Amino acid sequence: MSSSMLGLQGCNALVTGAGQGGGRGIALQLARAGVHVAVVDLDTQRAATVADEVRELGVRAAALHADVRDPDAVRGMVDDAREQLGPLHVGVNNVGNFGANRPTPALELDWDFWQSAIDLNLRATFQCAQAFARAMLDDGVAGAIVNVASLSGVRASPNLAPYGAAKAGVIHLTQTLALEWAPHGIRVNCVAPTAVDGPSLASGLRPRMREAMRASIPLGELCSPEALGDCVLMLASRLARFVTGETVMCDGGSHVTTRRASISAGRAG
Repeated sequence: MSSSMLGLQGCNALVTGAGQGGGRGIALQLARAGVHVAVVDLDTQRAATVADEVRELGVRAAALHADVRDPDAVRGMVDDAREQLGPLHVGVNNVGNFGANRPTPALELDWDFWQSAIDLNLRATFQCAQAFARAMLDDGVAGAIVNVASLSGVRASPNLAPYGAAKAGVIHLTQTLALEWAPHGIRVNCVAPTAVDGPSLASGLRPRMREAMRASIPLGELCSPEALGDCVLMLASRLARFVTGETVMCDGGSHVTTRRASISAGRAG
């Protein structure tokens, strides 16, 4: 497919949590479509490394540090991206996880797990989406915002109740923002992957659990960072110009089967 069909050549994007894994895959797939990318991560070195990879694809990049749970940092991140690259046409909310918490049965949960899940997933997504939209309005851009949720926000996720609930909130938030911002020409969509095959998954799952997860996916493989990037790229592009408020499942068919590997309490596997 010619990149001209995507309508993103020369546009500017900001991707949060882009220093590794799925965020890196998103940044690189956007760059391959001719998009200049602001790579944001808590780890400055990782952001710089991915920004270098983006530049090697022939587009401009900015490496930015920000804690997207902090509203001041979010505003500064967007301002820095606009200063270095220009008006934002695409904003991608990729930050999300359950922090340092281990999978825990609901009867044993404390509020710390809930608060960290809300902050990392729902709060961060809202704050960034709001900042993206305000910048797009200020710059007169009819842009696209893509949120990254999870299969856990669509199907029950035993031992990860706070994470699943927060991701379900991201999906609902996507629909509301799509309605509110449609009159401004800003589209808001969502991607819901299975666990992305990156460093976090590798460190968090023992091989036995990883294989069980892979075997439970109808297409027979884990979600790669590039596959996640492809879905985000599609929703950001002209191919989805009449699509808003949608959640695209990037899960290899997992949501249509009852054969799903559950994550055990404690360290999985």
